[in-house]
Amino acid sequence: MGVTRRTFLIGATGLSVAVLAACTDEPPQPSPEPTPAPPAGPPRPAGVARSDWLGDSFSRGSTSYLPVGESTRLREELASPWRDRLFFAGEATSTDAPSTVHGALASGERAAAEILAVAAPGERVVIVGAGIAGAAAARLLVDDGPEGLEVIVLEARGRTGGRIHTIDGDAWPGPVELGAQWVRSIADHDLLERLVRVGVEVAIAETARGFDESGEPIALTRAEPASATLETVLLPVLQAARQAAEAVEPDVALATALALLRPWDGTPGPEGAPSEAQSIALALSGLVEPRLGAAMGELSTREGLDELPLGADNLVTGGWARLVDSLLDDVDVQLSSPVTGIAIGDDDVSVRLGVGDSFSADRVVLTAPLGVLQERGIDLELPAVKDSAIARLGVGAVETIWLRYDEPFWDEEAALWVLADPEAAVPLWVNLQAVTGEPVLVGVVAGSRAIGFGALDEGDAVTAALAGLARLAVERAPSGD
Repeated sequence: MGVTRRTFLIGATGLSVAVLAACTDEPPQPSPEPTPAPPAGPPRPAGVARSDWLGDSFSRGSTSYLPVGESTRLREELASPWRDRLFFAGEATSTDAPSTVHGALASGERAAAEILAVAAPGERVVIVGAGIAGAAAARLLVDDGPEGLEVIVLEARGRTGGRIHTIDGDAWPGPVELGAQWVRSIADHDLLERLVRVGVEVAIAETARGFDESGEPIALTRAEPASATLETVLLPVLQAARQAAEAVEPDVALATALALLRPWDGTPGPEGAPSEAQSIALALSGLVEPRLGAAMGELSTREGLDELPLGADNLVTGGWARLVDSLLDDVDVQLSSPVTGIAIGDDDVSVRLGVGDSFSADRVVLTAPLGVLQERGIDLELPAVKDSAIARLGVGAVETIWLRYDEPFWDEEAALWVLADPEAAVPLWVNLQAVTGEPVLVGVVAGSRAIGFGALDEGDAVTAALAGLARLAVERAPSGD
């Protein structure tokens, strides 16, 4: 069940009630000893930026995942070309790295290679979508295509990038990333090298700290808590859940698998390590939900967990959009051109735009997000096997809220903060003060918690976010003396 707007507000306000005593003629009573005032909550930020990928009609979600009982065969069926006319790309079509930028980029290059194997000189190729998959496909086709190959990119938004959304402006000390943020699994691809080549800065979020429901730090390792990675500490509980599930069923939802672990009796872990319940909460908030965007009641334990992106937390701080722009250099990109229909003929493909215009093409690369395909945002007749793959894959949600301060109110030095509280509206925070030196906090809301978060007005969203920060940051804030 997702966190509702009412839950956000109740959690944020505490619902205290002040009772005023009526005036009487009784003699005054001695005043009790003054009660220390509770610590003030975090200050309101000087600037706010937020995403709403679920509410965006051109995305309808952030990621894709495998629900219970499904396998990567769905992704293979979605990725396969249709009649050598319609080709598919995007993170949902990646079997190696779904829900990642490098997976989407590789899918675009794979689709372009499929076209190059059949295209003749002088053909026209239309690419639907100027995200990283469409940009990668366009670059390869322009650079390596046969003589006279015409490549046109149609983008529904008024900007390029798709679910990469970089905001640059004087109000912020650096680029704001409302979509993709991380690069992981770096041994399996060259994305970091590509970013460096186009001048995009990347930093490693080296330290992580967990906090219990009251905001007290949780030691992530026995020896040196500040140096622990979330993966080394929290993956074992996910592996244990998978083993417990495999003993009773071929596949169950991750929420069910976690429930199969022995009930937690409140006993602390050895030498201050996380308890089992805390490990579960931290694993969901810090690993599974923000990396897959999946609802725990639907995510496959057997196949879905295998798609969890692993590796060092490489945070892109220099602007993802530069990579997209470099790929689309000298490419014909037509913005604000939403595609509403694609019809495949014997000898060509007709691409219909929302304004009523249409393009005739020899080949089309479709990079529309899974959520758009599920909602039939594009009129398209596909074979039953593809329709089934689209319907059965899961659409995930990852939203971010950026809070800019003139100066930090916190003194916590870890780059990642994870709150072991299943009810927290925003359980994961990126402390850019520790990474870039700028007083900016980035909250990550994912999975079922993200449902409705993007639809909150800015004031309610900030209030919900600050409720968690009040517990894990304010009591350790500098005194200012």
